[in-house]
Amino acid sequence: MNGFPEEELRRALHALADRPAVPVPAPAPHAVVRAARVRRRRRVAGAGLATAVAVLAVLVAPWPSADGSRDGTLPAASAAPTGGPSVPPVPADPTGAALGVPYPHELYVHCGIRYTKFGGRWWRAEPEVPEEALDAAVRENPYTAGTMVLVSAVEARFVRHAPDLAVTFRPLAVEPEPCR
Repeated sequence: MNGFPEEELRRALHALADRPAVPVPAPAPHAVVRAARVRRRRRVAGAGLATAVAVLAVLVAPWPSADGSRDGTLPAASAAPTGGPSVPPVPADPTGAALGVPYPHELYVHCGIRYTKFGGRWWRAEPEVPEEALDAAVRENPYTAGTMVLVSAVEARFVRHAPDLAVTFRPLAVEPEPCR
């Protein structure tokens, strides 16, 4: 060392630059094969998840039945989400509709608001709403979308926004006659 750090640094850099480049070893074949396998598994898992979501969406969607009404039967309450331990909602009725949980629901309003099927049971509007009393925006389609909430074992409430609509329902023991 001669006391000049810049000169020492310059010499070291020249020595480093004058050396031949060290070749980087190619990855081992087993590492390449393993990486390809991981990529393939991720791609297949993503496609499988997309397929499962599509099938679930088809199975959960309400389909028109033979009498023209849509079946609002709900799937059973699911287990805790995978994000962590959680207490699932306690079902208030045997079909799986949980108290206080808003479920998407399509209400048949062709003949006014009289009956609906929700949570595997038939419900009657109290009070019934005649078709003439409904807003024109609600009457233009025989079904109106909103949410249904099970308030208690004997009361459910349908809510729709824009235009606002709220109807209370009570359970029926038998299936009602279709409107004509």
